[in-house]
Formats: sequence, C-alpha cells, structure tokens
Amino acid sequence: MKLFDTPTQKYVDFTPGPVVGIYTCGITPYDSAHLGHIFTFQTYDLLQRRLEDKGHEVRLVRNITDVDEPIYKKAAELGISYIELAEQETALFQSVLTQLDFRPTYAEPRASHYIDQMAAAVTQLVAGGQAYRLDDDIYFDTTQDVSFGDFCGFSDRLQRAFMQKRGGDPSRAGKRHPLDFLLWRGVSNQQDLAAWDTALGRGRPGWHIECSVMAGELLGTPFDLHGGGDDLIFPHHECEIAQSTALGQPQLAKTWLHVAPILYAGEKMSKSLGNLVFAKDLLQDHAAAVIRLSLMKYHYRTGGEWQPEFLDEATALLQKVSAAEATCTLAASALLLSEVRAALDDDLDTHRIWHALEDFGATAAGDPATEQAAGNLTIVKNLLGFSN
Repeated sequence: MKLFDTPTQKYVDFTPGPVVGIYTCGITPYDSAHLGHIFTFQTYDLLQRRLEDKGHEVRLVRNITDVDEPIYKKAAELGISYIELAEQETALFQSVLTQLDFRPTYAEPRASHYIDQMAAAVTQLVAGGQAYRLDDDIYFDTTQDVSFGDFCGFSDRLQRAFMQKRGGDPSRAGKRHPLDFLLWRGVSNQQDLAAWDTALGRGRPGWHIECSVMAGELLGTPFDLHGGGDDLIFPHHECEIAQSTALGQPQLAKTWLHVAPILYAGEKMSKSLGNLVFAKDLLQDHAAAVIRLSLMKYHYRTGGEWQPEFLDEATALLQKVSAAEATCTLAASALLLSEVRAALDDDLDTHRIWHALEDFGATAAGDPATEQAAGNLTIVKNLLGFSN
C-alpha cells in the first residue's frame, strides 16, 4: 500500500506490523456532522477496512474535542451548558456514523477525561524550560524548538496568518514569540464550569496538548499514522509534534495523511460560514451507500466543490451494479474485487473505484451468479462500506 505522506510530500510504502495504530483528530461537538466531516472520516474508514482486509488489527483512535472555546461560545448562545451541548452533538455524530456503516473505532477519547494527564504534561514542559507562564496562562516556547515549522514547510508569514485564523493569538502582548501557543488557560471565574482544579491551578488545557496526550496514552509513540483535515497541518499538528518532542517522544507518528476539504458555494464547509450540508439531512432521502459513493467522486487529497447531482449519479450506478450482481460471472466479480483492492492500495484512489464499478455495472452474463462470485461481491461491499 502506498500513501502520500504530508511532511515528506512523497508517496511512501505503508507497511505496518500486525497491529496498526492510527490517530485521527475528531470533531469539536458543537454542531451536527456535515459532509466535510464525513468525507474526512470516510477516508480513514476506507483505510481501516482495507487494512483489516489484509489481516491487520487496526486500532483507530478518533478523539472528541469536548474541551475547546467554540463549544463554550455556542452553548452560551443556546442558553445551555457546554456539557449538555457536547453530549447531544456527540450522540448525533455517532448515530450518523453508525447509519453510514462506519467501522467501530478502537477508542473515542474525550478530552475532558484526560485533564490530569494533560496538566501533568504541561507541568513537565514548564519544569523542562519549554513552557512559561504569562499571567494565569501557560504557553509553549517555540524559540526552544529549532525545527518548529519544518513539518508544515510554510513561511513565517503564513504560519502567523494560520495561527490567527485557527484559534491562536499571535498578537498577544507578553509572549516571547508570536507563534508561541497556549498549553493551559487559567480560569479564575468560579462560575465557569469548563475548568478543573489541578497542580497548575484552576483552568483547562489548550487545544493542541489534548491530542498529544490522548494519542500517546492510547497508542504509544511512534504510532503508524496520524490523520485529520489538511487545515490541521498548521498549527495543530505542528504544535503536537513540538510538544511531543519536548516531552521525550521524538517521533509522534511514522506517517501523516491529511484530507482536503469539501467546498460549498466556493468555500470550505464551515460552521462559521454557515455553508453546511448535514449528513443527517441527506440520510432522510438517500441510502448510506449512495452518500458514501457520492463522496468517492472526490479524491481525499484534492476534495472539491460539493455537487448534489453526485447523489443521483451514485444512485444510478448502484442500481446498475445491483443488476449486474445477480448475473455476473466469477471472472467479473474477481476483477472488480481486484480493482477495488488495487485502488485502495494506490493512495485510496476512489476515482479508480468509480470506474471499476462502472465497468462492472456494464457486464451481464445472463445466468445467476455463482456462490463464489457472490462472495467476492460481499467482500467488495465490506471494503467500501456498502453493507447498510
């Protein structure tokens, strides 16, 4: 299997051992799962399915970021507690993934369950001189890491722009460097429920330290593959690497795989922009396999503009495949299975899968399919998540 590795910008042979450790950054549960989320997580679901097909045990960890500033803001707007909001949105997200036939994860940790471990990690960074206090907060000192920025390869100007856009505060006065990032937010307001009493004082962890700690706790380091949307390359994953290195974990993950966004109205689907297409709404009128196949029109590294007509195209293609399935030859079923496996091994090439399904849908033998042919097609459905 070949995958495109983000830091090296090269196709690499992905040859893990019998047990494969994968960590992918999950949702911040303050709104329903939209197609951008589903597209990202379907990429890792396809990878998991193919690895299991090869005989591996896959330990896929997908976290729930239930400690993050956007949740508190949304909960305040709705007049409910952030805990209630996180619970209801997490439940909805998990329901959607179940309906879409996603494979079970090895673990789905919530940041709120690892506060003590995160506080311990921040304490270690302060003690080691890689972090410093600023008022009640604690920041990672990027000037102590000469390799900071190497992972993303972005210019300093672009790093600052992304840091500002994606939850950072490069212009905060008193920081040693604009790119220094938050490890711990001190919270003196006793009415703020999103705070914990720790050795660091009352407060909550910053976003980046959460994933470093949870990944290390559940998979150990280095694990085989780290994933997420490509908007996480910087600052989130760059900061994860810096923290983990400072904590004595020189290699966090062996391979990094990032997924491009699905656009709508020319922009990345985003809660802030409101240009969202929700999976729960599409499931009211379309089968899970139709939604999954429509998203396979996009390769994970390129993404693209959401085209609702892809749902109709996927429906028509699945009807042709179903008709051919009843009378296909053993050779036709074997060819389809071989093509699907080869496509997944070729950097998860879903375009190639579409073509393979189209070719198969055009076949007709006239006689009922054999038991062996039916078995091949069952494997194809399992590989693509078309069981529901």
